[in-house]
Amino acid sequence: MQKKNENPISAEPSVEDIEQMDYYDFMGYMEVPFFMVGGLESSERLAQLCDIKPNMRVLFIGCGTGESALNYVRKFDVNVAGIDIAEKMIEEANKRVHQEGLENKAEFKAGDAYDLDFPDKSFDIVISEFVSQFLDCSRAFPEFHRVLKPNGRLGINEMFKLDDIPPDAEKTVNEAEQIFRELTNLPFTLYSLEKWKQYFTDNGFIDLQSEEQLEIGSAISSREMIHDMGGWKGIFKMLGKMIKLMLKSKKIRKKFGMISKAKRRLISNRTTKKYVGYLLLSGRRK
Repeated sequence: MQKKNENPISAEPSVEDIEQMDYYDFMGYMEVPFFMVGGLESSERLAQLCDIKPNMRVLFIGCGTGESALNYVRKFDVNVAGIDIAEKMIEEANKRVHQEGLENKAEFKAGDAYDLDFPDKSFDIVISEFVSQFLDCSRAFPEFHRVLKPNGRLGINEMFKLDDIPPDAEKTVNEAEQIFRELTNLPFTLYSLEKWKQYFTDNGFIDLQSEEQLEIGSAISSREMIHDMGGWKGIFKMLGKMIKLMLKSKKIRKKFGMISKAKRRLISNRTTKKYVGYLLLSGRRK
């Protein structure tokens, strides 16, 4: 307990503490609003594929700092819950809830996707955005199914790769996967479209609906990305924090370098961008 500070959430960690943070706590400290490569537009489209309606109860797996979940509250007037393994992410998410006065519409807590702390048939919709590709889906999807009401829908917004990839492109994708595994200590994997769909059908989901987007870098406009990241103010705040940390720590410079390297290989690399994209996929629980 930090007795000298009445608000421990706002206490500034030391550079050494930041160096020791795992990937997701580090991203929470950086106040990254979301991770899905399609931005909030893709998240809203996923809500439509899930047939979202006002007052539904929606669970976000790996909610991060809560921006995508709270966007659902604003756009669709639903009630959201979110879980994340990173305590720092949950701190930032709950800070957003209080700042926006949405305590009666949103709740965020630390949690495990393999062992969800919710009763059976609790939610109308379960959402996973840039999360399931870091999970063992054979363990996670049964839990998603369990907490859904009958006819509830699971929606994912995840990256995928095509089945038929030339050897040089496949090598580059594999390198990016390995970097993300090292950064997160999680089993990051880009599945094919058919593999994603198989996880749905194997775990009791029917009536699948999907949309795919290749060449991600060219599909997202700069204007949309700036807006989604909180405008220029939000971007400059994040860049300022990043530059300060990089000047102070070789370890943090290395971490940012690995993140940039992995993203370049998947999103902007000429060899791979034709074969890697993001997938919106929705299925209904039987």
